[in-house]
This record gives sequence, C-alpha cells and structure tokens, in this order.
Amino acid sequence: MGELLTSGPPRHDGADGPVRRFAVVGSPVGHSLSPVMHRTAYAELGITDAVYDRYDVPARQLADFLCSDVGEGLQGLSVTMPGKPEAFALAARRDATAELLGVANTLLRHGDGSWRAENHDVHGIVAALRDHGATGGGTGAVLGSGATALCAVAALAQLGVQEVLLSARSPEKLTPLEQLAEGAGITVEMVPFDRSEALLGADILISALAAPGARAVADRWGGLAARDVPGVLLDVLYDPWPAPIAGLLSADGAEVADGLEMLAHQAGQQVRSMLAVPEAPVAAMLAAARNEIGAYPAPGQ
Repeated sequence: MGELLTSGPPRHDGADGPVRRFAVVGSPVGHSLSPVMHRTAYAELGITDAVYDRYDVPARQLADFLCSDVGEGLQGLSVTMPGKPEAFALAARRDATAELLGVANTLLRHGDGSWRAENHDVHGIVAALRDHGATGGGTGAVLGSGATALCAVAALAQLGVQEVLLSARSPEKLTPLEQLAEGAGITVEMVPFDRSEALLGADILISALAAPGARAVADRWGGLAARDVPGVLLDVLYDPWPAPIAGLLSADGAEVADGLEMLAHQAGQQVRSMLAVPEAPVAAMLAAARNEIGAYPAPGQ
C-alpha cells in the first residue's frame, strides 16, 4: 500500500522553507501523465517550493494511505481510479461538481488536517470541447458508461445541450447517466448499442469507451455504407493515437479532440487549486504530455 513510484532520493525541506508536497494516487498509476504535467506547470510558473510524485494506492486503501507517514506529508492529491469514490467519501468539504457526481479527482488538505474534495474531470471535458468549437444547445451523445461517461453527461449539461443520446454495451449501467441528464432538464434517448451509429448525428459526441469496445464500434461504423459526422467528437483515448473511433471520424472530416486535451485541462485546474495560482500553463502541460508518450499530430491536422 502506498508504493512510491518515482525516481531520485527523498526530498526534504529546503533552506528557503518547507516544500509543498503533492502526488497522484491510484492503482495502477505507473502510466499516469500527471507528474509530467504538474512538474511542467511548476517549471513554467517558477514554483520552486513544490514537488509532485506518484504512489500506487489500491482500492479501499486511500484513507489508510493518507494516515501513513508519506500521506500525512501531502498537501494535495490527484486521484485516479479506483480511488475517486473514496476521495469523495472521506472529504469533509466538497465542491459542487463532486457533490453532484459522488466522485472526486482532487483532494486538498486544510489547515486542520481535513480534506476538501473537488472534481475537475467535468471541466476538462468542457474545456477540451470548447477548444474545438463546441457551443451550447443542440444534441449531445455519450458512448459508454461508468465514471467518465457520467462526467461526460455533466459536461454536456454545462454546455447547455437540450437532448442527450446514451448508448452502452450494458444498458442497465446507464441509469445514473439518465438520472443525471433528466435532473438537469435534458431530454434523454436510450440507443441500443447495436444501433449506436445513431449517435453520429449529434452536435457533440463523447466516446468514453475503453480500447476494446472502441475498436469494435469503429469496425461496425466503418462497415456502414453511409454514416453521419458529429459536429465535434471527444475521444477519451489517447495512447496509441489515433484511437479507433477518432481515426475513423477524423478521416470523415469530423472535428476531433483527444483524451490528452481533456487531461491537460483538468490537470490545469488541479494546479490552480493546489498552488492557489490564477492560471495554469495548460498548453505547455499538454505539450509535455504529448512528448512523454511520443509526439503525434493534433487530430484533424
């Protein structure tokens, strides 16, 4: 529990004062791009009193980790799966988005030792879509279920869509998404997974599918005699690129945002919260993440 996954010797408080310590936690977490993005932000902002590491923390062990010697020294955490529901549950305070969804991807320690939970995943989706011209109104669509798909519905609500199409291999898992959309006053249409091409007519399409499911959908859609093109696609996958659905629709002329853009925007919000700075260097953070996994052209270029 709490295995340190970083290189170099332990860091101690420097001569100029204490060092603020932050980290990403989850399991597995070795692949996380959070360290390179946050460290890039520190360098760009001239922050010299903060460090950022990563720790492997399995399910149901986050509370114990935070009480450990390592955990007690952290001022803030980025939380990946499976810890997002736990992060929400152990916090004494929460922002509005975390309260709405019941999951958090950020923890901030207060002076009394208690934690504040925040959810910046929704912001990451909204910002990535807006970068590619997504606007309010119209129809949104979400392909897949689970925590990311739930955040996608919340993002579409923030963008002001009037109708949302939902489709997943296991339709019973779409109930929380349907309830969230209806609670926001959005009309919901449930689309059978074997007819998911109906989502292609949406103004905004978000694919929250993992790679195997995405490949199966792309193969099906690619075999259609004719298909629509969404106004904007956000594909949460990014490595390897192009992801199956993004590659197919980009070739059709669709405007495509990739998962790294979403991650960079949510990491930027984490930097703002953790360091109390007005802005984060999102472009530099995104470039560093792309370089970390191997440079590739932006979708549609």
